[in-house]
Amino acid sequence: MSPTLNHLTKLLAGLAIATTATLAAQAETPYPNRPIKLVVSQAPGGSSDTIARLWAEHAGRAMGATIVVENKPGGGGLIAAQNVLNAPADGYTLLYGSVSLMVLNQFTYKPLPYNPEKDFTGVAMLSTNSFALVTNPATGIQTLKQLTEKAKTAPGKLNFASAGLGNSTHLAVELMADALGISMTHIPYKGEADGVIATMGGQTEVMAPVYGTALPHIKAKKLNALAVLSPQRMPELPDVPTLSELGVKGFDTMGWSAVVARAGTPAGIVEKLNKATEAFHKNPDVLAKLGTLGVLPVAGPASLVIETTVRDAKAWGPTLNKLNLSAK
Repeated sequence: MSPTLNHLTKLLAGLAIATTATLAAQAETPYPNRPIKLVVSQAPGGSSDTIARLWAEHAGRAMGATIVVENKPGGGGLIAAQNVLNAPADGYTLLYGSVSLMVLNQFTYKPLPYNPEKDFTGVAMLSTNSFALVTNPATGIQTLKQLTEKAKTAPGKLNFASAGLGNSTHLAVELMADALGISMTHIPYKGEADGVIATMGGQTEVMAPVYGTALPHIKAKKLNALAVLSPQRMPELPDVPTLSELGVKGFDTMGWSAVVARAGTPAGIVEKLNKATEAFHKNPDVLAKLGTLGVLPVAGPASLVIETTVRDAKAWGPTLNKLNLSAK
């Protein structure tokens, strides 16, 4: 063998050994060894952002890691979802997976640029939440009956705000309006907080924000509460009826949240994140904060996220398809 060829052979062998050692070291590196990013499709200030930050704090502490919340509002959550799908499936970029992103978007954005069931894997369920149907006090609308009468008198004249096209705050009102036989004009915003501000300011007249987001404004009389979208009346607003009590059925479990990862994320990493979520669900301070938001914790295996996604898509799909909503 020539000296040059011998040198090249030794060099290649050395590189192979070094590469093998590097890969082995990476495989043995414990997760997590650097900050984790949780992408949220809502702007700061709403209940989704609050829940996401609570999870990031307590799950991160349980793993001895830093979890950073990154807000990517707009596009009905598509911007946030794509941000996660563009990242490696290594557990370092996660998505706050609301019911809007995982279920409702598929009936609004056609074609949807991601498949909730195939492109994501569940990490952990976080919570289920209720909504409050509210109006701007200047409208004089204080009951669901008054809202129905006004909307029927002038179809499409009343504007309702949402946290974005296809968001649960959008489709809850669309479904309710369909059940009541009324028509209102949808005005989407980049986040729940922006929609609430618009409704209080009179740019829109109606909204169904998450209960906890609406509650302080209802108490301050900046918003009128017509009904709550929950199985029973809320203790902070005992005089406000449920939609079911008012004869509008099927709105008891519209909202939920979860953490999801890109499909292909190693099962061991998913399991570690799911296990860390127990710290979120069991912490008394977290439970108290969720209570003020009108939110209930939901624990379970990672598989529960996609199971819930499939269940709700089947339950609401026929009605949403009938409404034929689409992103413009």
